[in-house]
Order: sequence, then C-alpha cells, then structure tokens
Amino acid sequence: MTAPSRPLARSRVYVAGHTGLLGGAVCRVLAEHGVAAPICRGHAELDLTRRDDVDGFFAEQRPQVVFLCAARVGGIAANDAAPATFLSENLAIQDNVLRAAWRHGAERLVFMASSCIYPRLCPQPIREEHLLSGPLEITNQAYAVAKIAGVEACRAYNREHGTRFVALMPSNLYGPGDRYDLETGHVLAALIRKCHEARANGSPEVTVWGSGTPLREFTWSEDAARAAVLIAGADDARLARAMDGLRWPMLNAG
Repeated sequence: MTAPSRPLARSRVYVAGHTGLLGGAVCRVLAEHGVAAPICRGHAELDLTRRDDVDGFFAEQRPQVVFLCAARVGGIAANDAAPATFLSENLAIQDNVLRAAWRHGAERLVFMASSCIYPRLCPQPIREEHLLSGPLEITNQAYAVAKIAGVEACRAYNREHGTRFVALMPSNLYGPGDRYDLETGHVLAALIRKCHEARANGSPEVTVWGSGTPLREFTWSEDAARAAVLIAGADDARLARAMDGLRWPMLNAG
C-alpha cells in the first residue's frame, strides 16, 4: 500500500485499543513507518468510559493523531446477550475520545466503525450511501447503532469545529491477536477453533450457526490497519479527494 504522505514518525500518535485485534495491527503497521512507540494505555490505566479521565489524559499527552480502535466487541452471541452493554459502553468511549480529541487539538482522528452499520439486506457491493437505507440486523442492532452514532459524531465535529475526523468501515476482521472464544469471538476465529477442535478430537463434523445462505466478507486485520495508517497520514487535499469533501467522513476499508 502507498506510504502516508504526512510524516507520522514526527507526530504524537495515540492508539486507543492497542491490545485488541485491530489496535494491535495498527501498532505493528505504525512501527513500519517509524512510530515505534505510540502512546498506549490499557484499560487498567485509562477507562475510556470515564469522561474526566479521558479529558485529563488528552490534556497531558496532547496526541496529534488518534486511532480510535477501542470498543466493546464480540460475536453474534455476545451482542445478542448484552445489547445494553454494547450500546452504552461504545457510545461512552466514542463520545469521550472524540470530545477530548477536539478540545485538545488533535490534527487527525481515525474512527474504526464496522460494516454491520449497513442494512441487513444491503445491496451488494455495499456503498457508503446505503447507510440508514434499511433495517439493521437485529442480533447486533445495539452495537451497530452505537457505531452509526460514532460516524455521525465525526461528521458533526467536522462541520461544527473544522476537525479532521474520519470513519472507516472495515468488513469482518481476522488475524493475529483475535479471540477464539466460541461465545464471544468473531465468526472466522470461532470457525477456526471449531475446525481445529474437530480435527483434534477426531470428530467427523462441525456445527455452524445459521442457514448457510448469508454472504460474509473478511479482511486481514493488518490490511485494515494499513488503510487506517494511510488515511491518518494523508494530506488534507488528498483526503478530501478520496472522501469527496471532509464533511462526509466515511470510507469503506474492506
């Protein structure tokens, strides 16, 4: 992928969610571009759902580039079992980080949304304008609504405050650092574990949820991370051309 046109190695870069699948991939890609030690804080050090703590962190660290990869995430079962938790925690994380980034002068923020924000029966291939054009998938509707709110928040900050906040919509991710839990993991990681255990146990079959008719798209986590780093390092003119204006902050990254 083309290298960023802005020298990220000379910027103060914060990766929120650095221990996760995507955040970890972003850190590895940043290292390839000279950012060997981005600013990172684990949950025990900084709870992103606590507004005052987040504001204090931004006031102290003053990051210039922010990758918002932190989120409460999980597979179908986890989303279906705890919709209020997925909704409230993701709204809080997004609101706190976006607000602090604006207040303390971040020059660029990349918000990682999700392809589940698009309608359940979305036309294929998915395009940005399909957002809010139909009903969401009910099993992860709460999570999707939170991510839609994050996309709209990026657009609102750009319009009102002239920020440079961008939302990327990766498809289903997989890669190093994924969770292989059968209840809370994502679909591909869960399938890999099921197949591995079936082979290890000599089982002749694997049970897969669903009807078998839905189509899914998957993206290697480091490919999505490279897209995020490229966008974070793009100059304003290049980014504006890619997005058809900074007031529309959405780019599909699948």
